[in-house]
Amino acid sequence: MVKARWWLLLAIASIGMALGAARGQTAETLGMITEIKNSRGAVEVKTAGADWRPATPLNALRAGDQLRASADAGAVVMLSGGRGTIRIAAANSPYTVAAGPADPSKAHKAQTLLTASLGFLAGGPKEPPKAVLSTRSVSRLPEIVTPRNEPVLPDALVFEWLGTPFSRYTVRILDPGGVILEKKGVAGARLAYPSDAPALRSGVRYRLQVEAPGHPPFETWFEVVDAERAAAVRDDLKQLETALGPGVPPGSLAVVKGGALASQGLFHDARLVVLAALVRDPDEPALHTLLGNLYLKTNLPELAAESLDEAEALLSRDAK
Repeated sequence: MVKARWWLLLAIASIGMALGAARGQTAETLGMITEIKNSRGAVEVKTAGADWRPATPLNALRAGDQLRASADAGAVVMLSGGRGTIRIAAANSPYTVAAGPADPSKAHKAQTLLTASLGFLAGGPKEPPKAVLSTRSVSRLPEIVTPRNEPVLPDALVFEWLGTPFSRYTVRILDPGGVILEKKGVAGARLAYPSDAPALRSGVRYRLQVEAPGHPPFETWFEVVDAERAAAVRDDLKQLETALGPGVPPGSLAVVKGGALASQGLFHDARLVVLAALVRDPDEPALHTLLGNLYLKTNLPELAAESLDEAEALLSRDAK
């Protein structure tokens, strides 16, 4: 029943706090909770005309919303308009989100990127994923996790699938002319594209196949974005990081970068950013929540449920 309450909370937060920057909407999103820890306390949020309630990761905030933290609990709020971040703790509680002008020293493009990132982050799940419980056995169909019918940046490309460490898989990459790479006996559930393999070209729809003994191959497609767009994406991320300033916590920076990439449909690369951040801070609920949302966007409800349950478990554990 805990899971049901968690999903109800997420659904309410997502519906009630959807991005205010959308056309025709009068309430503007001015901030978002990008990090949260309920360490021997709690972080709570209060909107106009409502009571205090538990704050959630990636909770969008509007003018007049209030946040408070008790004991050692705390949160980081990313403000819109290039206004940086603010840490919420018991000492500065309650904190009221105020409307304010955008920082004129920040590049307009960076502010636009931040708005797009917050837009994706605010558009979380509207209903629970319909996960199917199953046992990950040697005979399981090796469902591809990434890339999964999407564009990817032309950096080091890694293929991942749901598998077991004791199985051996055949991995193929095909272009319209046929097989360009085949690796047999691949152990585990991950393969980096070999540096000595044929160079992947932009504008080509490649097919990725992963095959386990006794099963037909599982197949997805991916396209490598062209060099011009890839350079523009990298420049966007640099501008965004510069505009946010050196004081932005690493976890919050990863959340915003992941949201920016995902807002452009680059879910594979957004996931890599989140996973790298989780290596540094595996106990950050906002990162697990974003990872769950990325899995929902790529139609992986079982993995989404696992990530979102982990976020809920971390919040509950910290509150004890």
